[in-house]
Amino acid sequence: MIKKNIKFYKILVVAGGWSDEREVSIMSGKNVFSCLKENKFNVKYFDLKKNNIKKILKYKPDIIFNSLHGEYGEDGGLSTFAQKHNIIITHSDSITSALCFNKRLLKNYLKKEHKILSPNEIVNNKQIEFPIISKPNWGGSSQGIEFINDKNKFKKRKNNNQNLIEEIINGKELTVTVIEFNNKIKALGVTEIEFNNLHYDYIAKYTKNKSLHFLPARISKKQYNFLMNLSKKIFIICKCRAIARLDYIVSNKNGRIYLLEINTHPGLTKISLAPEQANYQGISYFNLLQQIINKSL
Repeated sequence: MIKKNIKFYKILVVAGGWSDEREVSIMSGKNVFSCLKENKFNVKYFDLKKNNIKKILKYKPDIIFNSLHGEYGEDGGLSTFAQKHNIIITHSDSITSALCFNKRLLKNYLKKEHKILSPNEIVNNKQIEFPIISKPNWGGSSQGIEFINDKNKFKKRKNNNQNLIEEIINGKELTVTVIEFNNKIKALGVTEIEFNNLHYDYIAKYTKNKSLHFLPARISKKQYNFLMNLSKKIFIICKCRAIARLDYIVSNKNGRIYLLEINTHPGLTKISLAPEQANYQGISYFNLLQQIINKSL
């Protein structure tokens, strides 16, 4: 099936899904589809739902461009489906996707094996300094985050394995996109995100003018270079492919940098951070998509 030009491949952009990030996925997917279509690619768009997944096979795609966010897209589900049916698929493979989707597993692995800092998980109610934060162990787009201010609320939350309860680190929120570009692993920049909400939530992420992006981030040169190198290192350790975005916070208290999560399928909407950072490096949106597709081959 090897062809000289990727424009000859039948590409199916799969978006939608059934997670609480469906709306964002559709925005990403339609953006990807429109760009590829404008550039004369053989591309179709598919809105995935629980009852129509087998219809993917009727399209007989050579490549699936995975624009799903959340469950089934980022957890390795669609990658496993594609592998089973011998279809090439973009982004990280199913094992890497599953690892990075599970925040607890990922952070424990990186902390234990590679001494990479992340906020401490709180597992008992001894010496808790409230408030603390509860977030879904799986998922993204800052959905389902809750601040906990008392022990009763903590007891209710801690018995649910789907939640990750952590100390709150107050500081600057930072993000770095890493891509594979011309056979090299490249960090695109460190963006600082400023917002008025209690945390960088869904509204702040996907509503225009609800957050401010500072690129380059307003941090020291030493911190900036450290984050660029650390992000490439984590990308390699986790065996990410094509693209990933890594989120951090630098503490106001001690200046230490904490990893919050890795997103193996970062948003590709018109206001998403990954395309913004690519543009900062002179990489157009179309060129970014080409690189993602090329790495899947």
